Amino acid sequence: MPCQIGSPIHDTWRKSIINKRPILSSDQFERALAAATLTTDEEALIDFVRYTGVIDALILRKGLSLAAKPPALCLLADACEKVGSAIPDHYAEIMRWSAAVSPDSIAWRGNLLCGLAYNSDGIELSPNAGTTLYHTYVVHQELFTGLGF
Repeated sequence: MPCQIGSPIHDTWRKSIINKRPILSSDQFERALAAATLTTDEEALIDFVRYTGVIDALILRKGLSLAAKPPALCLLADACEKVGSAIPDHYAEIMRWSAAVSPDSIAWRGNLLCGLAYNSDGIELSPNAGTTLYHTYVVHQELFTGLGF
């Protein structure tokens, strides 16, 4: 059933506007990437997300030729946690923000790099909202590299 204004899903969008996301500059993120002990596959995953900009589990699996298990979004969350260990204060802030905007008050580690996408009506792009087959995420603007700037 589609999301209605005033529903928990719509309220999540409103919370994300009220609770400003802690922002890390691209230079700080690059330093954290260099300091993190990422595997080559984890580096490729993060680079793919940063370049692509908008992702979901299927886009990650197909774009990186990943197996179905473990889930691609879990791999992304694990990689983000490793990067977060190089910037513990910022990562702790992101996890607090992530829990604050979650309808279940659960932080997602992938929010270091990207967040849920919303349509022009403020409805999240997800199966829960009846808008997409997969949860859809958008890389944070300051971390997007797809245009090569």
